Amino acid sequence: MKFLLSFLFSLGVLQNAQAELIILERALETNGIRVEYIESSNRGLVHVKNCNQCKQKTYTFAKKPIIKKYGRIISFDEFLTDYWNAEDPTLFLDPESLSVLRINY
Repeated sequence: MKFLLSFLFSLGVLQNAQAELIILERALETNGIRVEYIESSNRGLVHVKNCNQCKQKTYTFAKKPIIKKYGRIISFDEFLTDYWNAEDPTLFLDPESLSVLRINY
């Protein structure tokens, strides 16, 4: 009987823990991007191309996003000279503000 009660209690705790899942980032797969960066304000825009998941055609960033190219972090300056070569880049957005946090390609 104690085993059954402890099992039911554990099951209830696990269900509550799963219900409290917090989304840290929202991922959007695109077919291409165009980036505009304003160095004086460290702000920029990412224009997406052919994105079925996207609610907007342009996403912003207020600080330089983290850039990963084939799983390796590269500098933002390197990214600015190479982003048009990106095949199917993925944007990772803040779920509330929809600002760009990270770009993988």
